[in-house]
Amino acid sequence: MRNVIDIFLKYKEYALLVIIAVFANLVFGIAYLLKEQFSAVMSVDSFLVWHNVLEFTSVLISFTVFVVSYYTYEQTGNLRSVFLGSVFLGVGMLDAFHTLSYKGMPAFLIENISSNRATTLWIIARIFTALGFFVASHIPVNVKIRFNRIIFVGIPLFISILILYLTTYHPGLLPPMYIEGMGLTPHKIRLEYLIIILFALSILMFVREYKASKNKMVLLLCISLEIAIFSEAAFVLYFNVYDIYNYLGHIFKFIAFFIIFRAIFINDIQEPYRKLSKAKQKLREHADNLDMIVRERTKELENLNQKLMEDLKYARDIQKSVFTLRNQDWEKVRFEVKNYSSETVSGDFCNVFKIDNDNIGFYIGDVSGHGVPAAMLTIFLNQTIKTLIEMEINELNIISPSEVLENIYRSFNTTNFDEHVYIVMLYAVYNKNTHILTYSSAGLNVLPIFIKSSGEISEIEIKGFPICKFIEFYNGEYQNHMLKLNKNDKILFYTDGLIEAQNTDNSFFGDMRLKKFCRKITINRHRSCQA
Repeated sequence: MRNVIDIFLKYKEYALLVIIAVFANLVFGIAYLLKEQFSAVMSVDSFLVWHNVLEFTSVLISFTVFVVSYYTYEQTGNLRSVFLGSVFLGVGMLDAFHTLSYKGMPAFLIENISSNRATTLWIIARIFTALGFFVASHIPVNVKIRFNRIIFVGIPLFISILILYLTTYHPGLLPPMYIEGMGLTPHKIRLEYLIIILFALSILMFVREYKASKNKMVLLLCISLEIAIFSEAAFVLYFNVYDIYNYLGHIFKFIAFFIIFRAIFINDIQEPYRKLSKAKQKLREHADNLDMIVRERTKELENLNQKLMEDLKYARDIQKSVFTLRNQDWEKVRFEVKNYSSETVSGDFCNVFKIDNDNIGFYIGDVSGHGVPAAMLTIFLNQTIKTLIEMEINELNIISPSEVLENIYRSFNTTNFDEHVYIVMLYAVYNKNTHILTYSSAGLNVLPIFIKSSGEISEIEIKGFPICKFIEFYNGEYQNHMLKLNKNDKILFYTDGLIEAQNTDNSFFGDMRLKKFCRKITINRHRSCQA
């Protein structure tokens, strides 16, 4: 007994199908025992009332299933749903014609003196239903496809009206389904068995789908089709259109359609609200935890930002250690170096270094871009310059800024830097004994300011090609220029970051303002010396 209960609990969904089959057979047995009593108490008028109630309810359910699938198709695009909706539109039309054509009902196009027309319409409607479910069982539930919706209306309407026309005005084109005084014909009985077989095959397909998806709505379809099978079985057994088996068949059909209504219509109506309810619940959960999540994320961002700033400061320290930015004094010459970065690290660079006892080298420049990428490029540049200068001194025994720039240009074109990256710079060598400044420019875009000891201010003209990936079009030929310096002469070398500094009103500092400032300082110092 324990094993039986365990098996029942494990397969309770499938056990429900067995229970329904047992109960339906029990009802058939009771109906067989009550045939005479039913005929005695159920008059033709009462039967017609019940028949109309059950059939028109089924018709209403059919139309409702169609309306839901039709108007949700544009949003869902679900092929199975809209196909079944189209089938139920045709079935609803045929069931309505069947009800209006039933023997004993008022005239519908013609007098309802025979049961054959109503029976023919009935069997065709059931064939529509069985074929529709059989085809739908082979359509994957999630298949989405787009058709013009009018197709799902026009086809069932045309077919149902055509069938009404044939059964009403050309009944001889179709085999008879019911003969007065003789009952059901073999054609009708064989078609009922065919319908039962199609329903059974559809159940097998839907059971297979339910096993994979555990979708309760699919199980409801299986139950409705099983009850429909017993409905068709009842319509095989009746002799008189008003007897108990005919009545029982309509009862089973009504139950089957109600379950279909529950499975398709109610599910399609409730499903969006269920999803909305789940979404609201998730929103409430997120809202309840939002403050905590925000605090956690804010803390993470603060920690990440702090680490980033520490890394940037570390990069700044590396950049400062690479470039010698402290003031240095040599005999007969003095260099003053200032570096002000708009960001933690920058793409501006400069350096001053001793070449030998007589020569001092220095360079200043800017790389494209900003921030860490530009700063890393300056590290590359510094290392390249050092290497090339050492090669010149040790191997070539020359001191030529133009040669250095040409070598930097060629070396840069062998790197993996992006073609949009470029460098502008000026490299110079000052001889302490001859007081001659030899310099060469690689596209430095600001003119150095020459301040003579007399107070006269002028700009030093410089020309040159930027260091970039252009070697296949230009070999990178740079020129040396020389400038004789006297005692107390000064030269201001700078990058465009100085004159492009902006005020709060977005006005630039500008080169004119810089020259004016230099002139003012020079005049003040000159007056101070005279005093």
